[in-house]
Amino acid sequence: MRRRLSPGDRRKEILEVATRAFAEKPFDEVHVDAIAREAGASRALVNHYFRDKRGLFLAVAQDALNRLPSFVRDDLDLPTEEMVAANTARWLDLVEAGRRTFLLFATGGPLGHDPKLDELLDRFCDGVSYRILANHLGTTTEIPAAARFTMRAAIGMIERAMIDWVTGRGLTREQTQALITQTILTTVREIIPAVEAASDSGATDD
Repeated sequence: MRRRLSPGDRRKEILEVATRAFAEKPFDEVHVDAIAREAGASRALVNHYFRDKRGLFLAVAQDALNRLPSFVRDDLDLPTEEMVAANTARWLDLVEAGRRTFLLFATGGPLGHDPKLDELLDRFCDGVSYRILANHLGTTTEIPAAARFTMRAAIGMIERAMIDWVTGRGLTREQTQALITQTILTTVREIIPAVEAASDSGATDD
């Protein structure tokens, strides 16, 4: 017997089932009818909320990516190196627990260059960049554009290292953690100041 749920709770349940399905199976093997049955809903209701499988996948992506930046904690009372190492370990734990989901997003997803997915990934990168920089510059400090874009570039390299690690083509977990930790520390301490100095120099020359 189908349980009586409010529209919001029913939508949430469909989304939870879809999240498990996309995490466990390749995109092409996920079927909307199966998700509807497991969620105790009709295919028509799933289509009403999400339109089609693409819409359902994008809803799963939005829900996940909205929550993910919080893995970078900004309340750790630790020395800088230990704080970065602890947040990096949390990041790797999260990736390891959801390898298929991570690869779906990190490699462009099954939708190719979908504008909506690209927008979600861009917002995720901004969110992670902000939280990392806020840990070093303070939450009350306005993050300079040069710092934000430099950290976004660093995250691109970090993401590549993670892809190689989870697919078994790259470094070990310990090596990957050391790489990410040192990348973040070096970016904040050396690369961002150099980029900002280059910007200041260019403005002076004009």
